[in-house]
Amino acid sequence: MSIKEIFKHYLYQLEVIVSRIPPENFSLALSEGMFSLEMNAKIAANFVLRGYCPLLHQDVVSFISDEPGKAAVKKQIADTLAYLSDLPEVMRLNDNELVEDTAGFIEVELSQPLFIHQYILPNFIFHISMVYAIAKANGVELSKGDFDGIHSYPNGFSFVSSP
Repeated sequence: MSIKEIFKHYLYQLEVIVSRIPPENFSLALSEGMFSLEMNAKIAANFVLRGYCPLLHQDVVSFISDEPGKAAVKKQIADTLAYLSDLPEVMRLNDNELVEDTAGFIEVELSQPLFIHQYILPNFIFHISMVYAIAKANGVELSKGDFDGIHSYPNGFSFVSSP
């Protein structure tokens, strides 16, 4: 599976998760001092093009908006998916090409493989995980299958018995 297909797959899963979350949950955070569910979803979607565009030697495109709420998140995901779908396929990552970005308060310069595998993908999945965790912590019915698009469990199934 190509990098582009991995990004598309998990953007679709983010779309599945977001569609199941009530609008009033988008302002919630996992704990004080952390990003809200909404911001984690926006950051996750933003990491896709932040990672993919530099591989094509293109300026990074972002569909993140200041518009709040579920509709804004869904639009950003849809716009990101559409834009990504129209981009050419990256056939291989080049160890000799460096990509620069900002990670928190530091500037990073990594080879394309390290940039994607040690920076972009972990951050992308981290922020999707935060969306999932915040939603689950607030009673949204989601399964591991909603997250990865592979697992399947019957409604109400749990490996952990309730006390």
